[in-house]
Amino acid sequence: MFKPKFEITSEINNRIAEIERIREVVSKSKILPQQEVVLRMRAKVDAVHSSTSIEGNVLNKREIEKVLAGERVRASEKTITEALNYKKAIDWMEKRLSEFKRIGIKDTLNFHRLLMRNLLANEKVGVFRKGPVFIVDVMKEKDVVKYIGPKSERIEELVKELLTWLKEEGERLHPVLTAGILHYQFVSIHPFSDGNGRATRLLTTMYLWFKKYDFRKTLALDTYYWQNRIGYYEALSRAKTYDGREGVDITPWLDFFTKGFLETVKDLEKEITAVSLSNGSGQIVRLSNDELLIVDFTKQMSRVDLSDVLQILDISERTAQRRLKGLVDKKILKKHGKGKNVYYQFIDRYN
Repeated sequence: MFKPKFEITSEINNRIAEIERIREVVSKSKILPQQEVVLRMRAKVDAVHSSTSIEGNVLNKREIEKVLAGERVRASEKTITEALNYKKAIDWMEKRLSEFKRIGIKDTLNFHRLLMRNLLANEKVGVFRKGPVFIVDVMKEKDVVKYIGPKSERIEELVKELLTWLKEEGERLHPVLTAGILHYQFVSIHPFSDGNGRATRLLTTMYLWFKKYDFRKTLALDTYYWQNRIGYYEALSRAKTYDGREGVDITPWLDFFTKGFLETVKDLEKEITAVSLSNGSGQIVRLSNDELLIVDFTKQMSRVDLSDVLQILDISERTAQRRLKGLVDKKILKKHGKGKNVYYQFIDRYN
């Protein structure tokens, strides 16, 4: 029977308390419907880009946007299929939640079917693996086995045990902790011949959405994993075999997971606050798509200047200046410096 070993440290506890505070702020923020749609779509783009990039996809975020919009990009059929499949899996997840009661084995198999269609042989899609699985890394031109999953005949039993734990013991923990444990154990089982990481990240997201920890469906934890992928793999690598991982203390993984969760929702809080209310008047600020893209860039880089906007939006210099002035007039950005050294940052209440 699955029984994870971990400790809820004071650091983890404090992060969860801060996540709860931000969740309340985000849920109560006043955002125009069209702005929320844009934020959700950008979260999907982030999730598709980051999760597939972790697995080696070379499309950049702008190319992902074009692919999801049905535009053509110069890339291999495989990379395009990976992106489209991930988006289809997210869309299915949204529809599934309307009738969702709990995660079942069929959900895990359907995620894999959607993710790996036209990427694996048909007999390997949407089914648990029939043979062994090895995670191999290349070190000094030699293949080095980093992890060996459990024997294939144990897969269904192990997944059932995990889902039973999720339904029973998992309900007694905070949803963020339960999501972290689900993530760790499912990827440790490595139930499929390929696509395990993507399926695990989607399954984790599905659980959080079900527990109302979706932050208005603008949460994309995948970006943190991608930006910190070395730490991501190190935190998950508690042993080189599945048997070795059984009974291992997974507190270091939960520490990484909650830290990433908090960093991600802190960024969301800043962004949603920036697009929600004006300077104390109570009126909702209306932002164009161009302005939202500038806000998103500023959120990621902490500052923005004219050359950044020209690159982000591919517009004339005069139009870019108007976009920046508009965000200053709406008291979202503040202008710093003079002449060629001018740059913009969020005004103090967004920092």
